[in-house]
Amino acid sequence: MATKVDLSDKSVLLIDSSGNLRSTVKTMLQSMGFGSVTTLSIAPRVLDDIADNDYDIVLLGHNVNDKYSGLQLFEEARYKGLIKPTCSWVLMSSDASQQSVLFAIEIEPDELLTKPFTLDALSRRIQSLCQRRALLEPIERAVERKAFNRAIRLCDTVLRASDPNYQQAQLIKGRLLKDQQRYSEARDVFERCYSDSGGLYSGYQLAECHYHLGDFDIAEKLLTTLIDKHRLLIPAYDLLAKVSEARGDLQQAQQQLRKGASQSPLSIQRQMELGRLSVRANDLSQAEKAYRRCIHLGESSCLDSATPYFKLVNVQRLQVEASQGHERQDRLDDIEKLLERADTRFHRDPQVRVQSQLIRAKVNETLGDADSAQHCYERALAHAESYGLSVDLEQMRAQLLDESTPAMPGPVLQESEPEPTKTKHDPAMSAKVNRIGVRNYLADKPGQAIRYFGLAFDYDPSNARALLNLSQLFLEAARDTPSKRDERMKMFQRYSRLAQRLPLAGDELHKDQQLRKLAELPLEQLPEGPLAALLK
Repeated sequence: MATKVDLSDKSVLLIDSSGNLRSTVKTMLQSMGFGSVTTLSIAPRVLDDIADNDYDIVLLGHNVNDKYSGLQLFEEARYKGLIKPTCSWVLMSSDASQQSVLFAIEIEPDELLTKPFTLDALSRRIQSLCQRRALLEPIERAVERKAFNRAIRLCDTVLRASDPNYQQAQLIKGRLLKDQQRYSEARDVFERCYSDSGGLYSGYQLAECHYHLGDFDIAEKLLTTLIDKHRLLIPAYDLLAKVSEARGDLQQAQQQLRKGASQSPLSIQRQMELGRLSVRANDLSQAEKAYRRCIHLGESSCLDSATPYFKLVNVQRLQVEASQGHERQDRLDDIEKLLERADTRFHRDPQVRVQSQLIRAKVNETLGDADSAQHCYERALAHAESYGLSVDLEQMRAQLLDESTPAMPGPVLQESEPEPTKTKHDPAMSAKVNRIGVRNYLADKPGQAIRYFGLAFDYDPSNARALLNLSQLFLEAARDTPSKRDERMKMFQRYSRLAQRLPLAGDELHKDQQLRKLAELPLEQLPEGPLAALLK
C-alpha cells in the first residue's frame, strides 16, 4: 500500500454552479485534511483566479443545464494555456451521456468523477492523484519551466524501473519527444510501453509516431486493432483519416472522420476537418452539415471564429454552380446572410474584414462578375495594408476555399549540412522565412525552425540573422543530444564561420560573441533552454 499523502499543505479550487454541492464537497475535502479550499461558482471570470493562483488541485463541476458549463471552462482553460503540469484537474460531471463523456475524455482531465459520489470515492481518487504527482513532480516542474530536455532525462532517472509509476514517466518522456518532433525516439519509447502493458494511450501514441514517420501500413494496422478492442477510442478515427488522406484516399478518410464525429460530435476541430475533407471529396452535403455544426458549437466555445462561416459560404458557392432558378437565388441569399453574420459577430477582428472580401471575390468570380471580384480583392488588400497585417492573401484565400492541403508526413528533417539548392536569390523572402523559423522555435519545434533558417540561408547566404540562429540551434542540439554531439558541433562551427565573414554589428555582433563564448565551455556546463534570443 502506498503511503498516504499529507494534504495539509495542498490547496484546492472547487468550482460548481450548485451552492449545495460546493458546501458538501468542501466539507468532504476539509475532512480529508486539505489546508486550503477555495470555492467559486462557474463563470468565465474563474479563469482569472486560476491564472493568478497556484492550486494543487482543481475540482470542476459540469452540469448539463449550466449556461456556461464545466466542459466549456475546461476547454477554455486549456486553450489559454492555464492548465499547469503541476496542477491536477478533476472533472465532476452529472452528464452521463456518451457524447459528453467522450468529449470530457478528449479534453483530458486527470480524473473524471460522476456525480453523485461518496467521500470514499473522492478520497481514493485524490490520494491516487497526489501520490502520482509527488513522485513525478521533478519532471512536471521541469516541463512547467519549459526545460524539456531536462524533463526527458528525468523521466529515466527520477523513478526506478520497478516502480509502478515508472511507465507513467516513460509515457511523459514519449510525449515530450513527440512534441519535439523526435518521432523515432518517441516511437521506441511508446513501443516498449505498449509491449509491456498494451495500454490505449501508448498504442495510440505509437501509431501517431508511425504516421509522422510515414509508416502508414503499421499505423493503420495498429489503429484498427485498437478500435476493434475499444470502438470509442475516438482520436483513433481522426488519425486513421489522416493516414487515408496521406495515401490519397479521400473517401476513406472522410468515412473514418464521420464515424468519429457520429460518436463524439462536440469537437469543433473534428467537425472542421470533416468539412474540409468533404469539400475535397466533393461531398458538399456533408461539408455543409459539418460547418453548420461548427458554427453552432462555436456559439458556446472559446474556439468560436469566423472561419466556419466563410467555409460554409464556400460550400454554398460550390452548390450555386450546380443550381439554377429559385434554388440558385436562395443559396445566394444564404451566402449574403452568412457573410453579414460573420462581419457583425467578429467585427473587432481586422483579419475577418480581409477574409470576408476574399470570399466575396470568389463568389463574384463564380457568378461571372469579374469587375466586382476585382474590387473585392482590392478591398481585401487595402484592409490588410490599413491594419498592418502581414498575410499572404493567396494562401489565406486557398485555406478559406479548402483548396490547400495539410503538410503530409514523411521522413523527419535531418539536421545535416544542407545541399546546394537552386533557390532564387531573394533577400525579402529570406527575412520572411527567417521570421517563420523564429515562430517555430518559440512554439518548441526546433526541427522545423532549422528547416526554415536553412531555407532563409538558401534565399540569401548573406542573411546574418539566419546564420546566427542556425548556429544557436545546432549548439543547443549538441548540448541536448550527446549521441550526435560531434556532427552538431560541426554544423555550429560551419554556420558560425559563415556569419563571421559578414559585417556584423549591433545585436548580430553581440549574439555572435555570446555564442562563441558559450561554445568554449564544456557542453555539459551550458545552461538549459535557449542560449540566446533569436534574431528576427
